[in-house]
Amino acid sequence: MPTASLLRLVCISLVVVGGACVAIACESESSSGQPGIDGGVTPPSTSPTTPPPAPDAGAEASTDAGASVVADLTADFSKTANPSGVWTYGYSLDDPRGDAGALIVFSTASDLGTNLPYWFDPTHQVLNDPCIYKNETTEVFADGVQPGDVALHPGAAAEYAIARFTAPAAGTYAITVQFKEGDTGDTNGLLLHNGAVVFEETSTSTNKLHELVRTLAAGDTLDVSVGNKGDFTDDSTPVVFKVRSTSP
Repeated sequence: MPTASLLRLVCISLVVVGGACVAIACESESSSGQPGIDGGVTPPSTSPTTPPPAPDAGAEASTDAGASVVADLTADFSKTANPSGVWTYGYSLDDPRGDAGALIVFSTASDLGTNLPYWFDPTHQVLNDPCIYKNETTEVFADGVQPGDVALHPGAAAEYAIARFTAPAAGTYAITVQFKEGDTGDTNGLLLHNGAVVFEETSTSTNKLHELVRTLAAGDTLDVSVGNKGDFTDDSTPVVFKVRSTSP
């Protein structure tokens, strides 16, 4: 979803900025100077933040024992803890269908730019991907990630980016999922229950809204997963992922 204020870069080059060498390749950069993903300017050279072991207090508050579960990936997004409450951010090395254990947890939090917190694995990444991030700016980022959106970006190989919900208690849950068009590259999307496919979108560019009800056991997982369809350039995919317990 390109905008008039964004400039497309069409080659790989090295640029010296303030004495530091940064990589640029086939991605967009906003006029505000925010860095891109999958080949935009690499993140600032600040040291990555190692997340503390305890989840956010805010994330815990929505899942207190005996309370109804109200979980929203966007509202609950944590910049400091992973896992955080019912949420875990990570990736799989290849197609995660059929394997609930395929998730590798992102180990490091950093920033793609001002008000662009993201999680990634520094031991397994190409141009910052796979990753999950939130646009906390007031401008559209990466050609289509709206302010407030949380986006998944798959990796350069077959890696899927994954946001996981883990049921804290057995019960019936109302689930809302939407893969939004986002950046100009097309991706595929999955919702998995303990690794089994609940539904699949071969293209996430339709903005289709999925609303369904599932019975979950305590510890069951629901994974929203985004793949690259063979080309990871410009694949930032905003997702809506909400889960609410409906059991009495």
